[in-house]
Order: sequence, then structure tokens, then C-alpha cells
Amino acid sequence: MAGLALKKRRNPLAIAIVTACALGAATQTRAQLEEVLVTAQKRSENLQNIPIAITAFDAGAMQARQITSVQDLRLSAPNVSYSKGNFTGSNFKIRGIGQDLVAATSDAGVGIHVNDVPLQDPRLYETEYYDIDQLVILRGPQGTLYGRNSTGGAVNMITSRASVDEMLGNIEGQYGNHDTIRVKGMVNIPLGDTLALRFAGISLQRDGYTRNLATGNDIDDRDQWSLRGSLLWLPADNTAINFMASYSDENSSRTRSPKQLCHNDPSGLLGCLPDKLAFDAVNPLAQLTGIIPSRLGPLGPQPGLSNDTSGVPRSMREVAADTDPQYSSDETLAILRLEHQFQHHELTVITSYHDTSLRSQQDYTMNSSPVQFFPSPLLSALAPVTYATYFSDNKLPISAPSRTNTGIVGGNIAGRSNSLDGYDISSADSRQYTFEANLASNYEGRLNFIGGVFALEADIDNDYWVIANGLDYFSVVLPAVPISLGGLVGVDGLGWVSPSFHSTTRNYRLESAAAFGEAYYQLNDTTKLTAGLRYTRDKKTVHDAAYLFDFDAEGMPVLQAFGADEDLALVDPTRKDSEEWKEWTGRVVLDWSPEMSWSDASLFYASYSRGYKGGGFNPAFDPREFPDTAFTFKPEFVNAFETGTKNQLMGNRLQANLTAFYYDYSDLQISRVVNRTSFNENTDAEIYGLESEFVFAPTTNWLLNANVSLLQTAIRDFSAVDTRDPTQGRSDTTLLKDNSNASNCVVFHNGAPAPDLPQLNSCTAPTLSNGSPLPAPYDVGTGVSADLGGNELKNSPSTTVSLGAQYTWDLERADVSVRLDYYWQDDMWGREFNRDPIDRIDSFDVWNAQATLTSNEKSWYISAYIKNITDSDALAGMYLTDPSSGLFTNVFPIEPRLYGITLGYNF
Repeated sequence: MAGLALKKRRNPLAIAIVTACALGAATQTRAQLEEVLVTAQKRSENLQNIPIAITAFDAGAMQARQITSVQDLRLSAPNVSYSKGNFTGSNFKIRGIGQDLVAATSDAGVGIHVNDVPLQDPRLYETEYYDIDQLVILRGPQGTLYGRNSTGGAVNMITSRASVDEMLGNIEGQYGNHDTIRVKGMVNIPLGDTLALRFAGISLQRDGYTRNLATGNDIDDRDQWSLRGSLLWLPADNTAINFMASYSDENSSRTRSPKQLCHNDPSGLLGCLPDKLAFDAVNPLAQLTGIIPSRLGPLGPQPGLSNDTSGVPRSMREVAADTDPQYSSDETLAILRLEHQFQHHELTVITSYHDTSLRSQQDYTMNSSPVQFFPSPLLSALAPVTYATYFSDNKLPISAPSRTNTGIVGGNIAGRSNSLDGYDISSADSRQYTFEANLASNYEGRLNFIGGVFALEADIDNDYWVIANGLDYFSVVLPAVPISLGGLVGVDGLGWVSPSFHSTTRNYRLESAAAFGEAYYQLNDTTKLTAGLRYTRDKKTVHDAAYLFDFDAEGMPVLQAFGADEDLALVDPTRKDSEEWKEWTGRVVLDWSPEMSWSDASLFYASYSRGYKGGGFNPAFDPREFPDTAFTFKPEFVNAFETGTKNQLMGNRLQANLTAFYYDYSDLQISRVVNRTSFNENTDAEIYGLESEFVFAPTTNWLLNANVSLLQTAIRDFSAVDTRDPTQGRSDTTLLKDNSNASNCVVFHNGAPAPDLPQLNSCTAPTLSNGSPLPAPYDVGTGVSADLGGNELKNSPSTTVSLGAQYTWDLERADVSVRLDYYWQDDMWGREFNRDPIDRIDSFDVWNAQATLTSNEKSWYISAYIKNITDSDALAGMYLTDPSSGLFTNVFPIEPRLYGITLGYNF
């Protein structure tokens, strides 16, 4: 009965277990390659016999290689990269494919699973691994064996199940630098021969990696915990029911975007120059939050803005932010799994519920100005009601987020200060339900199969705010001052709403259903043919909106009396739309396992896969303001060709796996910044590469491993305007900065001399210096398109190398294991524009080491560890902001040097 309960489904996502040597467990006493059987295609198989590119780690391997979070996987798995995203998500990539899009309605290229359940909105950035049975990474399109389809690959975290075999437990404590305290443990409790419980948990607390010089605090700390409970019930010899529920919570000063870089633009047209990244501040006169209040002249905040870059710390681990970040998240996951064994079939049914929420707030520019600002002294005479309501204390109020986006006009005030402050908030709430059922055969003949159905329903709400007291100031002053002095309506006591930028997805609903299956035909004793097919139906419905200084249907500003009821209905610029896609995909695999004189066992395979990922909706925008922007982006498709070989050599002391692949992408989804947010488009692309994985046990004490990966990515036939440099250096164009929304545009001379016009102008109706309209033959556009043909995809290093060496001493009363790991990756690009050097992310390497002392009875262990020995602050990714923000770049450095001691006890 226990054997059935612990049996993994035939799906390689769930059943792949790597050999003990390949895992490199820190506590093992024998360094040799042992064959470990897995349940694949309803018969026992070694991982080496599965014709798919798979990398897997069990709990011992994760401990030995110091894999504590998803960020560590890039150091150990071939062609894997990871970077935090600029908002609530992350970008986990396999072979150049991941989550490059910024849209609530987008799907990830790599499917993230827990116990075979795909998560539409996983908390990758926050997850700390504990009580894991195995972690499996599949490379290449997936979809004919399990629930949700993906074009780039899949990751499956399989938690440890309850067992009726024995009572056991573990408690582990860790202390490290930054006052890190990590405690985790588990206990397995059999309740007879048919029932068992398992409980596990983790708590992590540590000080921040980054010093905020403005507040004097360490930020980017951790204060989080997670609990998991599992139940196993064996109602019959051929039936197993597993239930797992977990809850995680965090409240910390974790930074969503740790550092901002900019080479200051003194002209104020761009904000940051396009030649390089530097430790400068963005020119505030290029930002909407600076242009808008500056338009008020002597009625604006005093003194006027200046371009001062002296306050930016010249370090990746230091910032000068007016406020410390606030970060909170929680996650609930429940999975029920039924497995029933018939005489020649196995039925598996999985249903799940996932609920998660996140809210992150931080200083928008991560820069604190030493200059103090005050309301204009003219306001008390020209707009006494406005002055008395907001500025009587001689400070500047800043909005709090509100449901109706009225900001300070509706009485939603977060605070008051004498600095020009701004902060942004990124939040998400997600709920999903899944159901999957599959039936797998176990015939003795040549033919076997698996077939299943899958359904997912997800509801996601996303909000992104940029709130600044410069915008708030403008919203109440412009309508109040007399029209003769430049005011809007000259009525004291009115305000213009919404004064904050707010992009909201009030509800995004995904309904996905699929039928899938594979058939396996044994052509002869050494050759097998696999054919799989999938039918997917995706329906997406969105209800979203974008707010910033709202206009009504006639194009008039929406004004509101001060302190109005927040429930008051304002103009509703929302969009409601729905799209549906139906697609067939599949794969064909031929594998050959001959007896070779030079190997103990060898597998050769070749496969073709057709992958699909659904389209979606671009973030909300005002089509009157941006008439040439697409509302949707199309699905993407990939034709993937792969060939590989898996070999066990030298008396099973050497494992050598090689893989070559080629992807032909149609309508690959990519993202770029335009119109105050990220928009998503489609392009064709090709990707190809080689992967090698070696494990070698030259003696019983030594264990060596090496991964070398090569990757080439290329965009085909695509061009777009680069917001970093809209003119592309052409002398027959003039760059403008819009004086109302801070966007950039370009005047094309069309053979005429350069026009005499102010560069701070209107992009919709530019005027010459004498005030007359721009005449023919000049015209205005968003910019000069740059040819991206042949450019590489972002976060896709061309070469990565991972090396590991472990030596174990078998002593009389204990074992001592020492391990050293090294990782190196080549240069890569942070954007598809591949602009050198500003888009280039330099190559970097990471050294990790660990020494472990384990009792012979395996009852206790003690480890000393160090990660990132050289204390590298290399970058894992970047995000370019919009021209209205001044084109600063948020960068995401890897974790600094971490070291400490771990004590553990098994019982």
C-alpha cells in the first residue's frame, strides 16, 4: 500500500528522479552512480531512459548545492536564467523563453507547477524551499502529458508526501550574516497502516542587504514564514488519496526594484542619456511629476526644480530613498490527489485551489533631494480655499490610493512633507481552481497510452500606481487660480481628478480547457515511437482602466469639489473585452536504446514539438491619447526540434548527456515600454543551442559534475522605436518633449531645414518659436524605427558553465563532505534593442562552498556555508521605464555574499 502511495505518476514532470550521484547529496558516503528506478509509462525506468531534456534535484542535492530559492536554480540547471520583474512577477527563462511580458493577461513561457498543478500567478520571488521531495526542470515545449501547456519548458516542485512506513522528523536551524535566522522542520506521523500525516514549516528573518542613507535603515530584509500539512489515506490496496495544504505569509521591506541607474541628461528632453548606465539621478524636468508642477511657474512649488545628481549613492547596495519599501504577500494552496490502480490502467485525478495576494510600495525614484520645497506664497491670496485646505501648514500633501482615484481632491491624503516625493505601488490578487484527470495504460504488449482532460479557472486583479505630490499640487492649484494667470477654470475649491497614474485590471478571467494524450509504440526491443496530441481552448476576459488627469467623453477635464464622497461615481474610462483561442499542438519522439560496446547504457532520441501560448490584452490606455497602439497581442507558436543522447559509461562511473535543439518561433511575444507603460507585441524569432551535463565519480570519495550550455537567439524581421533614442541620431529630425504628458516625439524635417521650435512643446500640435503651428512639410511621429533583425532576446546568455566538486571522508564516527561550486555566464542583453553598452549586462561568475559533518547514524549534521564568495553585485536583469518617468533603468543585482552555520537533527 505504501508503495502505491509513494509512486509517482508516469508524467516526467512528476516522476523524474535523478541518480543519487547526479544529485550530489551532501551526506552520501559513496560517490558512485547508482541506478534509481522511476515510474514512467507505467513501468520502472531510469531517468536516463526518458527521451526528454530533464534536470532534477532531490532534497539532498538541493542541500548540497545550496538551492534555497528559485534564484539558485540558474546556477545549477542548463540554459536557465532568472530575474525579478519590475512589478509583481518574475522572469524564469529556459532557453531564452520566459515571462518577458508586462500584462495581467499574459501567460508565462515556462510553466510553474507544484505537485503537477500549474500556477497562473506563482510567488516565485518569495518562495523558500523546504521539505521538498524533488525539483524537476523540463526544457522545451510541454503540454501533451499534463495540465497547462507552455512553450519554453516547465518546473515542477514536488513536496514530500506523508508516509505510513515510519515516524520520522527533522529540525534545522541556521544563523548567518545580516542576522539571518532560518528555522525549518518537518514531522511524519503514521496513524495506522492506512493513514498518515505530515507537517512542515519554515521561518526566515534577516536584516536588509541594502542601506537606505536617507532614513538610516537597512532595507530589503525578510520576515516571512510558511506552513504545510499533508495527509495520506489508503482506503484500499489499490487506491491512494493525498491531500496537501500550505499557507505562506510575508511582511518585510523587500525591494521590488533594488536600484535605479541613469546617466543624467542635462537637457531634460530624455531624463537619462542613452549612452551608458551610471549612478546619477534622472533629470526631474524630464518627468511628468516635474513638468506638470513646473508649468505653474511662480504658482508652483518653491523653489523651482533643479537638476541635482549629487545625492545618489555610488553603490549597488546603497540607496537614498525618502521612504523605506513596504512588502506584504500571502499564499494559500490546497491540492487533492486520487490515484487508483486497475489491473492494466492507473487513474489519477487532481483538483486544486490557489489564492495569493501581494502589495509592494516603494519610493519611485529611490532618490532623496536635499532641497526643501514649499507651496507658492501667492496661493493664499489667489486661491484662499485651496491654500487653507491643503497648504496652511506650509507643506505639500501626497495622495493615498483610493477606489475612485480622487486622490487628495477626495480627501485621500497619505502624508505631508517639504520634499517633492513620489512612490509607486504594485499589487496583485489571484484566485484559481484546476481539475485534471488522466488514465494511463500498463499493457504488456507493444502499445501503451496516457489520456487526460484539464480545466483551469483563474481570476486576477492587478493595480499599479504612481503617486507624486507634484501631480497632487497641480491637480488642486491649476483649477483654482484665475484663468488670466494660467488657471484651468478659475474656481477656488475644485480639483482635477485623477491626480495619480493608476493602471488597474479590475478583473481578468482566464478559462482554459484541454484534452491531451500520448501513445507509445515499441517498434522493437530497442526502438520506441511516441506520438502526443493536445487540444486547447483559452478564453480571456478583461475589465481594466487607466487613470491620470481624467477627461470626460467630450474631452473636458473631470473636476471635483474638495473632499467629495469617495463613493461618488466619476467618469469611467474602463475597457471590457473578451478573446478566445482554440489550438491543436503535439509532439513526436523516436528513441533508440542500443547495446553499445563502449557504454553501459545509452539512449538516443529525436523529437518534434509544436508549442502554443495564448494571446492577451495590452495594459489599459486612453485610445484618444495613443491612437496607434494595439489593444491586443497575438498567440505565439513554436516548432521545436530536439535531438539528444543519455549515456552511462566507465562501469557506470560517468554519466554524459548531450542535447541539441532548434526553435522556429512565429509571433513570439515581447515587451517594450511606450505610452507610460509596457506594451506587448509579436515578432518571429529563432533559437538554437547545445547542452551538456556530466557527472563523474572517479573514486568512492570524489564526485564531479559539469554543465556547459550554448544558446543563440535571434529576432527576425522586426523594427520598433527605441524610447532611449527616438531619433536614432539622425540629423534630419528634432526631438521634442511633450509639455502635458512628458512623452517624447520626433519632428521629421522631410528635406526642409531644421525648424525653429522649442523642444519642450506639444506632440499633438507643436508650435514654432513665434507661436504659429508647425507647417508642411514637417510632420510628427513617435520616432525613428530601429531594425531589431538579428538582435538577441533579453536575459539569454550565449554561454553558461556550471562546475561542482565534492569530496567525502568516511571517518570512524562521522562523515565529512566538502563541496565547491562555480558558475559563469556570458554577457547578455537587458532589452531586445541590444544597444551597447547601456543594454548590455556584463558576464559574471559565482563561487559557492560548503562543508558538512554528519554522524554515521545520520541523526545530526552541521554545515558551514558561503554563497557568492567574491561578493559580486552582478546584474541578473533590468527594466527601462517610460519617457514620462525620465527613462531611468531599474536593475536587479544578485544576492551579496552570504555565510553562516546550519545545525540539523533527524529523528
